[in-house]
Amino acid sequence: MAKPISYTLAPLVVAAAAALAVANWMLRPERAWFWGLALAVLAGMTAALYVVRHRSGGETPRDAAADSIRGAVVFAALMLIVPLGARLAANFGLPPHADTARRLTMILTGGFLAFTGNTIPKTLTPLSALRCNPARVQALQRMLGWTWVLTGLGFALAWLVLPLDVANPVSDVVLAAGMIVTVSQVFLGQRARPREAGL
Repeated sequence: MAKPISYTLAPLVVAAAAALAVANWMLRPERAWFWGLALAVLAGMTAALYVVRHRSGGETPRDAAADSIRGAVVFAALMLIVPLGARLAANFGLPPHADTARRLTMILTGGFLAFTGNTIPKTLTPLSALRCNPARVQALQRMLGWTWVLTGLGFALAWLVLPLDVANPVSDVVLAAGMIVTVSQVFLGQRARPREAGL
C-alpha cells in the first residue's frame, strides 16, 4: 500500500527547520532562548510523528487521523522555516525581508486552515457510531469542512494579493466569518437534535 507524501515529507521539513534553528543559534547565541524554544516545538512535532507512525496501521479512521497529524506537522514546520530562514539570511548580511516572511507565514496559515477543513469530514466519529441522524451529521461535517476550506483559501488569498496594511484586517474578517458560520451551524445542529430524538 502506497504511503502518503506527508509520510516522508513531515520528517524532512522538521529536520530542515531544526537545522535552521541550530544554524541561527550558532550565529546568534545571545538569542539562545528563542532558538531553544523553536527546537522544543520541533521536538514536540517529532514526538507526534513517532507516536502516529507506531500507532497507525490497518484501520481507516486511525490512518486518516495519522495523515491529518502528519499534514499539520508539515504546515507547522514550514511556518517555522520561513522566519528561521529569513533570520539566517539576515545573519549572513542579506537584506532583511520581514514583510515577505510575514506574508509567506500567513499564506501558509491559510493553507493550513484549508487543509484542516478538508480533513474534517474524514477524521470525525464514523456515522455508524453516532446515535443521531447520520444524514444530518454528514451534512454538518461537509458544511464545516467547506467552511474552513473556503476560509483558509480566502485568508491565504488576502495575504497573497493585498497590501500588508489591508491584508491584515481583511484576513481577520475572513477568519471571524468562518468562526461565526462554524458556531452557528454547530448551535443549530445541537438545537435540532432533541426534536429528532422526540420523533
